[in-house]
Amino acid sequence: MPEPVRDTLHVRVEYFTGFEEGEDDTSYPYYVASCEEIVAVTDGRTWNELMRNIYEMLAASLGGEDTVAVYNLVPDPRVVIIMELPENYAEIA
Repeated sequence: MPEPVRDTLHVRVEYFTGFEEGEDDTSYPYYVASCEEIVAVTDGRTWNELMRNIYEMLAASLGGEDTVAVYNLVPDPRVVIIMELPENYAEIA
């Protein structure tokens, strides 16, 4: 029996701050979003930029595709954003 066609994509968002090892002094806080179901990643320096980039990422990945055949996903799926924030996010964001 075939797997049912999914109606939801899950986008995981992580928030990074400051300098990561090996980065230069131009680094800044940013968000990274990934969607394993369609193997896509994007980022943004602000929440608004991230949301715009997620929309563009999904449009580029799903636009013009037979989403049922390629991803076992309904056209125009629901998108669930899952975000993990550091405990001190209100202080550092």
